[in-house]
Amino acid sequence: MASLLPLAVLAATVSGVPLQAETPSAAAAVGYNVNTFSADFNRSNVDLSASGKPGFQWYLWNLFGYHANPAAVVLNPDQSVTLLGDKINPDSEIMTATPAHNAARFVGTAFGGGAYIEAEFKFNPDDVAWAAYMKSSGWPSFWALPIESCIFRSDHWPKQPPGYVHAVEVDFFEYLYFHMGEGPRHAYGGSMHDWYGIPNVTCPHGSCEEPMRSDEPKRFANKDIDFKRYHRFGFLWVPAKPGKPGYARFLLDGKPMGSDRAWTQYTDQPPTPHNQPWLFGVLDQQHLILILGTGPNQPMTIRSVNVWQSSAAQNLHQ
Repeated sequence: MASLLPLAVLAATVSGVPLQAETPSAAAAVGYNVNTFSADFNRSNVDLSASGKPGFQWYLWNLFGYHANPAAVVLNPDQSVTLLGDKINPDSEIMTATPAHNAARFVGTAFGGGAYIEAEFKFNPDDVAWAAYMKSSGWPSFWALPIESCIFRSDHWPKQPPGYVHAVEVDFFEYLYFHMGEGPRHAYGGSMHDWYGIPNVTCPHGSCEEPMRSDEPKRFANKDIDFKRYHRFGFLWVPAKPGKPGYARFLLDGKPMGSDRAWTQYTDQPPTPHNQPWLFGVLDQQHLILILGTGPNQPMTIRSVNVWQSSAAQNLHQ
């Protein structure tokens, strides 16, 4: 593969002066003190024309044969962005990297080696309830896929047959329980999915999945939370090391939501990941593309997205 340049610190600017976002305590506690990604939303950092050129922080969704509708991505005067939802591919409108016709095969940024990832956004739960009543798909979402699986196609599970893949999807926030009638208004989803197998062969409908346990992904905010006001939704990812487990933690306004999920170091052990201590550990070998989206008629306004890491050395950037 062509050279992949380490990510220089990308920062929002005012009159050309970079702004360093304050390091959250959850990030500082594990040594993630470098603000490697910090962005508001304007025409200089959102590729609304789908040019696929380098130099942007956000690109329109362009994966698996689907393309986001640029009319559903509204840049606001206060440097926020409002996503209006897309009927063709709900929950997926903008992302930090996209396929490109260059030697690296992508432009943008994918994050590796551990990080604290945080987005600040708001939405109206009544819109989600109405969409569910009208049987409209999708919901407000902040999530990530590894570039290895969705662009490079380099997620082959070593020593397995051709086409046998292995990758972890991380859903930092999904307002899906209220939409599905499976939880109260203050519940949301924060989960991980370990995908594996030969699609449509190992398992009959796509790839096999090893999810979190039972209700583990269900996160409960305070009952009086107002999702119509801005809140910060975070994800702490600490990779495993020899003899030291890695873990994931989901946070709301800086406070942990639910229990941590830990894993031991993954060193290409054979499948399946079911009940293995290294379940989700392949994440430590991969690089996450951040994704924001919502369902049709469920506007979601994002004010900022930030990433803190020990350094940008393990990120991929073009």
